[in-house]
Amino acid sequence: MNTTEGNIRDFEIVARYLAGEMTGDEVALFTKQLNQSPEKRKMVEEMESQWKAMGKYRKKQHVNTSEAWEKLSGRLEQEELIPTTMPVQRNRFMQSLVRVAAILVMVVGVGSLLFYAVTRITEAPMLSAVTGAEDFTLVQTLSDGSVVYLAHDTKLFYPKEFLKNERNVELNGEAFFDVAHNANQPFTIETETAVIEVLGTAFNVKSASKSSFELLVERGKVRVTLKDNPTQSQIVVAGEKVTLVNHKLNKALANVSAAKWRTNKMQFKDESLANIVKVINSNYGSNILVSNAQLANRRLTVTFYNNSLSTIVELISLTLGVEAQQTDTTIVLTQK
Repeated sequence: MNTTEGNIRDFEIVARYLAGEMTGDEVALFTKQLNQSPEKRKMVEEMESQWKAMGKYRKKQHVNTSEAWEKLSGRLEQEELIPTTMPVQRNRFMQSLVRVAAILVMVVGVGSLLFYAVTRITEAPMLSAVTGAEDFTLVQTLSDGSVVYLAHDTKLFYPKEFLKNERNVELNGEAFFDVAHNANQPFTIETETAVIEVLGTAFNVKSASKSSFELLVERGKVRVTLKDNPTQSQIVVAGEKVTLVNHKLNKALANVSAAKWRTNKMQFKDESLANIVKVINSNYGSNILVSNAQLANRRLTVTFYNNSLSTIVELISLTLGVEAQQTDTTIVLTQK
């Protein structure tokens, strides 16, 4: 079965029906359409049976978007299920494909692991960014504009959209957080060992197990509290670090340059040009501007290996087919 934009829309409709996201009128219309097509009704009944059978796993699973995306796209490319007649719209098409992957896997046989992961989105939109043993930094921009740099062997769990009065994420491994300031929406990081509360700051966290924890603050301040002993709590400000020593938090002066690892090899996966430019400007002290919203929203997967600013701009220009116009202090990216 070839996957085209037309039947992707059909899959999306079925996904909304099985997820209970249709209005009463939409359900009535969809049911009428099923009654008029016995073949389609049988297909949907089979999908619904598998959907319900997998339901017990949904609350136990976090969504590994990186693994799910790579598994799905790789399989579809091998089997030539991705349309090749619309190269300009391919990224937009693949984003739609991921949204309905819970249904699609049952049709093209990608497998159940992806099904478990993607269906979790319909109940609680928690996503995850996961890195392996490769020596690069995965840069992830959250819905509030906060930027997280993930070191190797790290997992970050975060909601697709933050709640109005709180921003909660979970971390296992090492990451550098550059948190967008919002006094009315505190940012909280839960690790295996401690809970970190921030309002707007930049800091590095290492926490891969209950016996290891280190936090280094580059800018602003945070509060760190041990989960198994809340009386152990420390406020850490810029230029300080706190580590776990004999089940106690030990605070000392820190070398903030130790957190510069994050810029050596930065990888972006399906990230908007606007977010990539924001990260580059923050780390290089540059002033790169994107000429219009349409270009800013274009998405890109790219890795920068300790490149100079000029090389980074050239890579972006070649990849997206844009032109970089430079003055003494500003670089403007425009569509050719």
